[in-house]
Amino acid sequence: MTPEQAKQLVEMQIAFNQVIDPAYPEQPQVTRDDVKAILVELGEYFEHTAYKWWKKQSADWAQANMELIDILHFAISDAVENACQHGCNQQQAIDEVAGLIMQGTAANVQVADGKDIVVALAHDGDAQKPLRCGERLFATLMAALIQAYGDANTVYLTYIGKNALNNLRQLRGYRQGTYEKLWQGREDNEVMMELLAAHADDIIYATAPLQHAQQLLVEYYDTHVAA
Repeated sequence: MTPEQAKQLVEMQIAFNQVIDPAYPEQPQVTRDDVKAILVELGEYFEHTAYKWWKKQSADWAQANMELIDILHFAISDAVENACQHGCNQQQAIDEVAGLIMQGTAANVQVADGKDIVVALAHDGDAQKPLRCGERLFATLMAALIQAYGDANTVYLTYIGKNALNNLRQLRGYRQGTYEKLWQGREDNEVMMELLAAHADDIIYATAPLQHAQQLLVEYYDTHVAA
């Protein structure tokens, strides 16, 4: 992952958040709690890892890994909000959070378990905000993501894909309940990953990678799911 790609991730997340709150992040009108969202996503991650030792279960690591991507969305959002609390503008926040992503990618820390994410949130916290997304969180989360997906480039590609999928869901009626989450009997996340793999280079090297991925998903959904 390059510094420019890290900035793209932050820009994508800000743009997505602005769909809900146009004043985000400098003068937000919607009350957010991204740390709480991270904890919920982490619970879903553990559900997919078949943590219940008292019953027979099978782990679904593909879905568990996707929860880590969702956590990255909220981690970027929290870090952007933290940056803007210090009075910086949107571009300064983008640069600061992209720096956290790049530092986290290079840190190469050891992650034994998803609980390390909670430890990292507490380590970055302070008296005003006991759980916070800072250097330790991004080092831990990026290590977990690279462990899950093999390398930072695949993490970048998957993040783009999930952002594109989130946009598609909104465009095709997720809030209204008309969106079809099962694509020909399979989870949309699963099909999305196959489409990303088949078009990886085209997306990564596109002038506008998010728009390229979103168009790919829209065409597939309209042709194979909604038709």
